[in-house]
Amino acid sequence: MVAEINNGTVFYMGKEYKFKLADEQYHRHTSLIVGPQHIRIIKNNTELSTKDLKAQIVQTWFGAENDRVRSRSNAKRRAKRATNG
Repeated sequence: MVAEINNGTVFYMGKEYKFKLADEQYHRHTSLIVGPQHIRIIKNNTELSTKDLKAQIVQTWFGAENDRVRSRSNAKRRAKRATNG
């Protein structure tokens, strides 16, 4: 798995596929949980459908970060509820 920047756009490449985020501003978001709707497939030479490939990409490339964002957001929400009653 490799990522490269070309003309200000980040392209991610696996062995048989290439994709980018739908909007380059997503790279600056700190609370975004990346989902299939945030991904644009450029090349798909796998046997997977586009939908299945997107699901695999989300889990493989962004799964750990999504879990961290989700945990941090949930902790903030719990703390806010605790202080507000």
